[in-house]
Formats: sequence, C-alpha cells, structure tokens
Amino acid sequence: MRFAPSPIMFGLLCALASSNVLASGYHFGSQSASAQGTANANAAEASDATVLFYNPAGMTRLDGTQASGVLNIVVPSTKYSDQGSVTSFGLPISGGDTKKFVKTTAVPHGYLSHKLSKDLSVGMGVFVPFGSKTEYDNGWAGRYTSLATELTTIAFNPSVAYKLSPKLSVGAGLTAQYIDGKLVKGADFGSGALGNLINQLVAANAAANPGVPVQMIRATVMNQLSGLVKQASGNPLYSGSVEVQGDDWGFGFNLGLMYEYDKDTRFGIAYRSSISHQLKGTATWNVATPAGNLATLLNTALGSVQPGAGTAVQQRLIAAYKNSDARLNIDTPESLSFNFFKQHERFGVMGDITWTRHSRFKELRIDFTNPDLLPDSNTPENWTDTLRASLGLNYHWSDALTLRGGVAFDQSPVNPRNRTASLPDNDRSWISAGMNWKLDKKRSIDLAASYVHVKAGQIDQFDNGGITDASGSQICDATRNTSSCATTRGRYKLNSLLFGVQYNQQF
Repeated sequence: MRFAPSPIMFGLLCALASSNVLASGYHFGSQSASAQGTANANAAEASDATVLFYNPAGMTRLDGTQASGVLNIVVPSTKYSDQGSVTSFGLPISGGDTKKFVKTTAVPHGYLSHKLSKDLSVGMGVFVPFGSKTEYDNGWAGRYTSLATELTTIAFNPSVAYKLSPKLSVGAGLTAQYIDGKLVKGADFGSGALGNLINQLVAANAAANPGVPVQMIRATVMNQLSGLVKQASGNPLYSGSVEVQGDDWGFGFNLGLMYEYDKDTRFGIAYRSSISHQLKGTATWNVATPAGNLATLLNTALGSVQPGAGTAVQQRLIAAYKNSDARLNIDTPESLSFNFFKQHERFGVMGDITWTRHSRFKELRIDFTNPDLLPDSNTPENWTDTLRASLGLNYHWSDALTLRGGVAFDQSPVNPRNRTASLPDNDRSWISAGMNWKLDKKRSIDLAASYVHVKAGQIDQFDNGGITDASGSQICDATRNTSSCATTRGRYKLNSLLFGVQYNQQF
C-alpha cells in the first residue's frame, strides 16, 4: 500500500488554520474587513493601512501613522454525499454521507503604516495568506484518501512606498512566510495485505503451471480467497493511519504601482511573488494493532494451507511502515492584480481582476527519507491558472458612515478529474456588504459580512499514487504503492458565511 498525499498535502506539511471554502485553491480569501465589504475590490481605494497587502504603493495616500487590526470569522456549511466509494477490490466502503468537516474558525491580521516624508512611506503587515482545515469523521467513506488536513500560515511583510510624481507611486515589500501543517489519512492494510498475498499465490501457481493462462490462475485464487477479501477489505479492524506533520520558513516579495489620473480616479497594479518551501517534518504510522489483527485473521484462515501467512504479513507491515522523517518541496503561486477606483459625489465604484499561477502545482511528491522501505509518494495535481474578478461600491451616507457592497467570481484550479477530499474546491461566487463608522477624526470601525457560494462538485479520486501501466492507464501496484488504492466517489456542497471586523487608528 502507498500513502499518496493529496493536493492539500501541500496543505499537508504546510498549513493555515482556516476554511478552504472562502477562496480558490488554498488562499484564505480576505485579509481586510474594509476590502471584504466590497468583495475585495477596493485595492485602489487605499483608505487604510490594510492596503499594504493589496497594493503597497497605496501607502503614500495615508497620512501620519495608521494602524488596522482585523478579525475574520468563517462559518462554513458543508456536506458530502457518497456515490459509491470503493476499496481497491471494488467493494463498498462503509461510512456514507458526512457533514461538518470544516469548522468555524477565527483568523486575525494586523497592519501599520507610517509617512516618513511627503513622498516616502513605510509599513508592516502581519497576515494569513493561505489556509485550509478539513477534519472528517474517522469512519467516513473517504477515510483512505483523507481524514484531516490543517494548513496554517503567517506572513510578515515590511513594505516601502515612494511617490515618484504627484500622480505616480510605487511600492515594494519583502515577505517572510511561516507555514505549518498536518495531514492525517487512513490506511487500508486489509486490502493491501490481501492484494499482496493474492499476487504471491498467482506468481507461485503460474511458475508451477506454465501452460495455464495467468488470468485463469488469478480468477481461481480470487475465488478461493473471496471470503477473506470481503472480511478484510475496508474493515476498520484491519485499517491503520498515517499522520504527517512539518513546517518551514520561506521568503518572497511583492510590488505595487498606483496612478492617480485625477483626485477622484486611480488605477493600480500589484504583484505578489511565489514563495519556495522545503517542508520538513515527521510521518507517524498507526500500524501495530491492525497488523496484529491481520496476523490473527490470516493465520486462522490459512493455517492449513499456508502456515505462518498472517505472521509474515504482520512482520512485513511493521517493517515497512516505520515512523520516519518526511520532506516536501512546494512553491506557493504568484499573483498579478489590476484594479481601479472612481469617486463620483457620494458614490465610489471600484474593481479588481487577479490572475493566480496555480499551474505551478503539477504534482505533490513526498520523500519519506527511508527509500529502502517506502518509495516517494507522488500525487499528480495538474492545477490550472485562475482569474478572480470583483466589483464594489461605496456610498457616503454621512460624514460618519460609509456603506459598502460588492460581488466577485473566483475560478477554481481544480475540476472533477483532479478534485481531492483534502481540497474539495470549485468555482465560487461572493456577495458582500459592509460599513465604515468613524468614531472621531482618528478612529473608525469597519464591519463586513459575505456569503460565499461554492459550486457543487463531483469527486472521483482514485488514490493510487499516480502509478500507470505501459499504456498510461492508472493501476494499483502493491509492490510500489504505499497508498490504499481506494476510490472516493461522491458530491460536495460547500458554502460559507464570512464576518469581518476591523479597528483603524491614526496617531
């Protein structure tokens, strides 16, 4: 059997304590309540210190020293309907439907900007750029592809902005990003052990009967062991698990440009680089108890035909699935944004289009650092680049109160061919509303609420470690595979409410 991590195994050893129902891929989705109120369309508005995340050039518009503290609260609604998940033998996996595999989560962010001179500003942002957290019941139907994934990141982003002319400002920042994560996955040792045993018996019988077709020998062996297969395949009594944890620091940069056509019209361009990570951690296997149960089962059932078969299986499992170090190389995606802002009397109109290079994520390869026992685990991902478009509106109700609204459409980098249980992603739509309330000339509060609808998506994940035969067809090769070769087949429905609160202070 081979443990083949799924995309969020990137989320694997990476991590971000939040919900993946907000933004496509493993982006968190919002780093500012003022931006959230416009569905993240207001980068060119540059109204508070949170602009540091969206476009650092916008800091030149902020006077004095300004600070913003943000708290996002994610309230997800999730459902998985099973549509025939099966083991490597094609037998149904118990567990059926499941709900509440993403929990309510609170995520903070903080920003500070300071105007050094008329043309020069500096700032610091501390925010959560990526994140996902899924936690399924231990007995759900897709347990052999994923039980839990937790992705937690935090980024420190010092920035500087300079006004080249009355109309043109530029900005740049450096990013130090810490990423920490955990992945838990079930292991169908029962199916793996029976698969190996069947292959051994077929090989032995084929050698003893060279004139008999191998397909006929296999059919005979399968018939003889069909009772054991039904008893052991997908049975929690003979199933274990693996938990992979790791962390890393990575470094990148971001750039911004803002052009003020006139006092009421602005355009911006912002770029945030990819960040390379080599995550290092540990892989911990739960194997002793299920291996002992298998030994008892097989020794009893095959004692008169193949004495010691169960003991041999037990020894092989314990020797192969040892706790070890684990490593994973991953690059987070870069992004490029174009945005505008136009003020007309009491109304402000704004928009943003962001391109994200998710296509960097072609495969997920984990090195268990014990190649003699477990080969690298490789999962093809083949994500695609995405676009996100948002449109927002401000209305100055009074000197103290500004109302906000916005809509957005966010493409997903996955589709039914590469969707996994760790990240059951799909295209999503945002509807947002918000407000800014000025307490006095120096202080204000932003409130925001968003409904995020994720398009229902099918999953048909054959978790075989990406192994193919000579024709390119996916197969389960028990001699090279550390995954369960199970198939998770079903339908996801995901939606979320996102609440944001932000306190702004000018010193």
